[in-house]
Amino acid sequence: EAGVQIASDEFLVALAKRTREVGAVLIYDEIQCGLSRTGTFWAHRNLPKEAHPDVLTTAKALGNGFPVGAVIVNKRVGEKIKVGDHGTTFGGNPLACRLAHYMVSQLSRPELQADVLVKSDVFRDRFRKLQDRFPDLVAEVRGRGLILGLQLTQDPAAIVQAARERGLLIITAGTNTLRFVPSLTITVGEIKQGLDILEDAMAATLV
Repeated sequence: EAGVQIASDEFLVALAKRTREVGAVLIYDEIQCGLSRTGTFWAHRNLPKEAHPDVLTTAKALGNGFPVGAVIVNKRVGEKIKVGDHGTTFGGNPLACRLAHYMVSQLSRPELQADVLVKSDVFRDRFRKLQDRFPDLVAEVRGRGLILGLQLTQDPAAIVQAARERGLLIITAGTNTLRFVPSLTITVGEIKQGLDILEDAMAATLV
């Protein structure tokens, strides 16, 4: 929501070290970036082990539209939680749990994760071309997998409006950033079609 900003490995290692020095727990919110959104099941998977969290939150894709969320803790935290410490009114709903179980089985498939990375490359390649065509507009490409941000040098409101008028719904995040978080099942053809519209919208607003 801040513009698809990726924390560096060094920062997260230092943060984890500090939390353990002061007896705090390190909590990662992977509600948006987890469940293969970045091309690995959890976004933190490629971090150094010392930067892994004590507590992890997940939801949204976990239920594929059905309301469900989960909190995952490591052994250190789990040993300190007693019955009643972490309660929830609707926790353990059988239908929600069954759906979550199925979604995990689907979202953890290696072929799906590989496909996410292929589609990410399609986005990035086109973003680089947009940067070449509009060097005074497109400043930076950020993100990983299918959670990407295109940093612009000006307010993108006119581009968002022009894209909407042409049939493409797109939103912003942070300051002057276009945010791309499509369905993991989006096709390469749909990506190209959408980015054709985006390029046309950019060109129209810069005339």
